[in-house]
Amino acid sequence: MPVPEQPVPEQHGPGPALQVLHLTGQSDPRSCALSPVQHAFLDALPLPESAKVRLNFPYDEQLAPYRPVPLWRGSLHHAVLAWRIRRPGWAPRHRDRVLEVLRRADRTLVLAGSIGLDLLGRLDLSRDVLDRLVVVAYGAVATAPPACRTIRVGSRSDLLARWWRSDVWVEAGHLDYLASPDLAALCADLVRELQRQAPAPGPRQAPEAHA
Repeated sequence: MPVPEQPVPEQHGPGPALQVLHLTGQSDPRSCALSPVQHAFLDALPLPESAKVRLNFPYDEQLAPYRPVPLWRGSLHHAVLAWRIRRPGWAPRHRDRVLEVLRRADRTLVLAGSIGLDLLGRLDLSRDVLDRLVVVAYGAVATAPPACRTIRVGSRSDLLARWWRSDVWVEAGHLDYLASPDLAALCADLVRELQRQAPAPGPRQAPEAHA
């Protein structure tokens, strides 16, 4: 599925040109490990292993390994998280760890599922950081999305996110977008676009952090 190309921000220097990561809510607050389906989606993208971030938000390697969570419990945890991200202290607690991950590459393709787009927006990242992100937001439920290039992917079979604006429509339920061949093709096309746009290395400046 072709994706319109966008201008390339000035490169900040050495380091991976592109990385890809998942950003979703936590069905299990004790873990940020990827599910088997999330691992498989990364496996299929045309990028070297070093460019694939094998953790989910909040990107803390000290948290517990993956374990399946019943749907009702995962939904409850997401509802609690949707409330917490609106609290004043939430963004300062998580921003530095997310910035640490984003600084590892010049550009980052963010796979933001469901509440993930809202999480990213409420981190209140600086303009310098946002200019280096491209977000594929699937099944997005977000009242405060980030001001960066975002492609919203929706489905009329998604009873939760179908009422929100979408740029691309696929056939999927709210929990199975990553099984959609159309979503996989969209992300692979974006990876190839961003790889073509990778500029020559230049002097590096770290993205700005908030005080």
